[in-house]
Amino acid sequence: MDIDSDIRLAHRLVDLADAIALRHFRNGPRSHRKADGSPVSEADLAVEKALLEVLAAERPGDSVLSEESGRTPAASGHAGTARRWILDPIDGTIPFLAGERAWGTHVALEVDGALRAVVLSRPTERRRWWARSGSGTYASAGAEPLSAGRRLRMPDDTVALRSARVGGFLFPDSPAARVQTGTTWVDAPVCLIGDLLEGRVDAAVDEGGHVWDRAPAALLVREAGGDVDDLAGGHRLDGPWLVYARRGLAAELTGRLRAQVL
Repeated sequence: MDIDSDIRLAHRLVDLADAIALRHFRNGPRSHRKADGSPVSEADLAVEKALLEVLAAERPGDSVLSEESGRTPAASGHAGTARRWILDPIDGTIPFLAGERAWGTHVALEVDGALRAVVLSRPTERRRWWARSGSGTYASAGAEPLSAGRRLRMPDDTVALRSARVGGFLFPDSPAARVQTGTTWVDAPVCLIGDLLEGRVDAAVDEGGHVWDRAPAALLVREAGGDVDDLAGGHRLDGPWLVYARRGLAAELTGRLRAQVL
């Protein structure tokens, strides 16, 4: 399967997700708490259902990992497929239900365990960011043609942590809070990864998250020339920590974090 057709399909999935979610946004969608205490709304479920139906029809040999329904085997019945779609139907359900703007859809394709194509959206801003492995990271305005995408490149010159702009979503009393000393801390933007890719922040710290939360960001940052580090020198998406940073800051930031949490 040509990766170009996959990135086009990923954009179509996000187009569909954005349209469904926006119909529910600020219209009082029903919601309930999941077993882990996090909320899920009828919009999350409607988006997921629609995306799964498209993938079953158009990529029946691919498996899916999605936040609300977990793992879905390939519709064609082929076990152990090397191709897996990773979906977060609405990333940011809490702000979505509160009528705030910091939410969107995450779509990623993994082939043989490596991320190959990703799209991350913020439909209230008519913004999305997307990447293909080996082909760079791009920003576009909503559902405009892929050819209109603007290529993004993060600066790789060195910036000291004490003068860096660092953002993240941290738990109360997190040891990472000590990293804030001397930095300009950016709190709860509409899209932290978008701000990182476009130079408004220098790094992002992620304490806790799931594969579907992190997969698009990991490929977007790497393809834009930044670093992704799980504090063990790798970039596992299922661990407790993940740092995204411009290359000239990554070593100092991850070193400081390692000293605090490992």
